[in-house]
Amino acid sequence: MSVLTSPASSPSLWRTFAQRFQVGAAVGGRSPDSLGSGERELCVRHFDVLTPENCMKPGPVHPERGRPDFSASDALVEFAERHGQGVVGHCLSWHQQCPDWLWPAGIDRQSALAQLSEHIHAVAGHYRGRLQGWDVVNEAVADDGEFLRATPALRAIGPDHVLRAFELAREADPNAELYYNDYNIEQPAKRQRTLRLLRELLAAGARVDGVGIQGHWILDQVPFGDIRAAIAEYRALGLKVMITELDVDVVDRPDCGADISVQRAYAPAADLYRDGLPDAVAARQAEQYAELFRIFGEPGAVSRVTFWGLHDGMSWLNTWPGKRTNHPLLFDRACRPKAAFAAVLDSIASPVRR
Repeated sequence: MSVLTSPASSPSLWRTFAQRFQVGAAVGGRSPDSLGSGERELCVRHFDVLTPENCMKPGPVHPERGRPDFSASDALVEFAERHGQGVVGHCLSWHQQCPDWLWPAGIDRQSALAQLSEHIHAVAGHYRGRLQGWDVVNEAVADDGEFLRATPALRAIGPDHVLRAFELAREADPNAELYYNDYNIEQPAKRQRTLRLLRELLAAGARVDGVGIQGHWILDQVPFGDIRAAIAEYRALGLKVMITELDVDVVDRPDCGADISVQRAYAPAADLYRDGLPDAVAARQAEQYAELFRIFGEPGAVSRVTFWGLHDGMSWLNTWPGKRTNHPLLFDRACRPKAAFAAVLDSIASPVRR
């Protein structure tokens, strides 16, 4: 395995995997045009579909009722269109980063449905015909215990809030693909709850085109067997399966899941890799990324793999669940390919381990 050091000379990720699946990245900030030149080159060279990391979430895009703010999201969509990239909207309904006006305490069901309709038609309707797809509902399944997460939408509308969101999204943008997106849904117990939700949606006549497994995994704890089993079970429903928010965290985060409401303070001594990622850790990360891509590359397994960030310096894992220096992606802070990048490229010709 060789580590490639020049972003300009490295093989393109999306072109390498074009016959298997799309390769995407989440882009934050106000506009991809505001990125540094190396970051823009990395974005265009290696990814054929973009996901807005934050600017299309309900709170940022629709902070006040009747006054959506499309400045950042329009800039991202226009950048992607200029460079021949697709865009996946993220996301229309979520219990976090949600404006207070959408589901205030005490709202009745009829009003809550009307306001959900207003929001989805305003946002998805604004991009009608321009996006590849939408993460319609994000993280509605409970982590443990109950079936659905106790959210403002569940309180205001009831258990059919997910179904109603999919119906409204279909009305607002009938040609966009519609996805359910969540974390830890490869794990057996939460997978069964998610399968139940998807079966109920399909039985009710909802158009659900795919399911996104977020893929916020941790070094040396990647559940390869569960990932393969989950892909098979979701595909058996006739759905596309996508890995939507991929990173491999090199700093352990016990009991955090992927819920951004969890925050903790890291002592300076706990910032293990502030001076860089040791070669031995980078090598383990590289092999685990390669194993993931051997699974993703199985015939028909997934339709898209999206990394949650362009490079290590832009990863949310530098600030969540607390401030620490992280190295979870394929490119370092200087946009240089890491050992994991070379391993992912090598995986395309490597056999899958079982």
